[in-house]
Amino acid sequence: MENCDRSRLKSSRHGFSRVPPVNVTMRAGLLKLIARAHELQEIFTRGGRPISEMAEEAGLSSSYFTRMLRLSFLAPDITQAILHGRQPADLNAHKLMADTRVPIEWHEQRTGLGFI
Repeated sequence: MENCDRSRLKSSRHGFSRVPPVNVTMRAGLLKLIARAHELQEIFTRGGRPISEMAEEAGLSSSYFTRMLRLSFLAPDITQAILHGRQPADLNAHKLMADTRVPIEWHEQRTGLGFI
């Protein structure tokens, strides 16, 4: 059986280049963060309570709750890229959570997370 090259092609203005496959563990961490962020958004949209109570319901500190909640406001194309494994090779769960103030502006998100 032939050797299977699992890298993908990435197009750019300069043609195509090989993009290494995304580490499965790294991708799983990103997917868990996105899923959890949207679970927390459901708690948040029910609202009417202080963040501390919502965080307690989720079993998190208020600080971590708000950091996670911000991830539910990622640009839709960023979320889709992560869901389909098309995020930048260096984007992992640690990098996504490292910046406690993910910008609301979608263009700034794309730039800061390496999508442009």
